[in-house]
Amino acid sequence: MISDPKLIVFPDFLKTKLELFSRQDLQDLDQTLALLENNPPENVEEILRNWFKARLKIRDELNKFYDICRKELGKVPPTPPIQQDRLSNWFQELRKPVKDKLKSESNQNNTNDL
Repeated sequence: MISDPKLIVFPDFLKTKLELFSRQDLQDLDQTLALLENNPPENVEEILRNWFKARLKIRDELNKFYDICRKELGKVPPTPPIQQDRLSNWFQELRKPVKDKLKSESNQNNTNDL
């Protein structure tokens, strides 16, 4: 289960702030998500928090993004935690923009090589 509100908004952050991620960040994130997707451990939140701790710039931007979302939503009830049975879909939702960006960068590199 994921109950950290900052992690719950991570898919939206990823879709709107993808330019903050280096190619290496995206590859590391994709690898981490792939490992978690099929067999999410109990400590999935801790693993993701540690991923952010290793990337302070991205973590700081996620914090700003979360604060803005929270202010814009005002008195809207908080998003419910992501239950174990929905984690697989959540990881797929996270991985899609990561994979798309990596594929796009690969295609650009291949075009530049010509």
